[in-house]
Amino acid sequence: MFSALLVYYIAAAIYLVFEYRKSKRNVAVKLMITFFCPFVGFIILYFMFRKWMNEEQIIPDGLIKKENEQFEILQKIDVDKETSIVPMKDALLLNDNQTKRRMLLDLLKNETFNRIEILQTALQNDDTETSHYAAAAIQDIKGKLLNSIGEMEYQVEENPNDLKLLISFGQVIKSYLSTGFLDKRTVKQYSYRYSQIMESIIEKNPKEKEFYIEKINCDLLLGELETAKKYSQFFLQHCANEEDAYFMSMKLYYTIKDELKFHEVLQMLRQSPVRLTPQGLNKIRFWLHGGTNGL
Repeated sequence: MFSALLVYYIAAAIYLVFEYRKSKRNVAVKLMITFFCPFVGFIILYFMFRKWMNEEQIIPDGLIKKENEQFEILQKIDVDKETSIVPMKDALLLNDNQTKRRMLLDLLKNETFNRIEILQTALQNDDTETSHYAAAAIQDIKGKLLNSIGEMEYQVEENPNDLKLLISFGQVIKSYLSTGFLDKRTVKQYSYRYSQIMESIIEKNPKEKEFYIEKINCDLLLGELETAKKYSQFFLQHCANEEDAYFMSMKLYYTIKDELKFHEVLQMLRQSPVRLTPQGLNKIRFWLHGGTNGL
């Protein structure tokens, strides 16, 4: 009997060494069972740990997504990542109402000033709650922008030669105009102010093309054709190596249906050293293949 017990403890020791090397988990429990339950200890361990392993492999019911049940998302949605896969505008059209609301609320928690187009789309959504969120957000943005405009108007009056301040002021006014759903009088009022700001910027920085483009486009929308002509000429004078200077003049003469001037500018572009971009070449092809018909 003693010999059998000795063999058992030797086998138990070897077993525990191997188990310890595999995992330190539950080693004390295994040690107690093997030494205090001779012979039957291995049987107990087999059934006990087999049961524990099976239980660990079972997924708790609370983690199983059951049909028709809705669960809270534990991790905040990365809006930029999601919208890079499915454009937000499309998502607002294709998803169910609850998903639309969740996506819009995630958007509103982040920066909204640069997402005004998405909010405008959401405003027209057939889900009343989604459109309500969008309307409230747009009104909030408008209020903040109007406050900024009021503050910056005062700063510009105090520092009319501050170029950075003028540029920032122009950006705020443009953002306000882009919110949409403004009455005609308000649009006209702030468009004229925007045009004035662009004029001030050009006087202080006549080499930057983007301000000419903004100024001319704004004047065309306002119907200020003479002012648009004046700044189209300035644009050509100061930025003769920019294809946009020629295209803005062509756009002006196309708008006022002056075919002679249009072709003069086109000829100037052909004779200039300007190296056209692929986008510029496409514009030229458009003009040359009937784009000027009806001038």
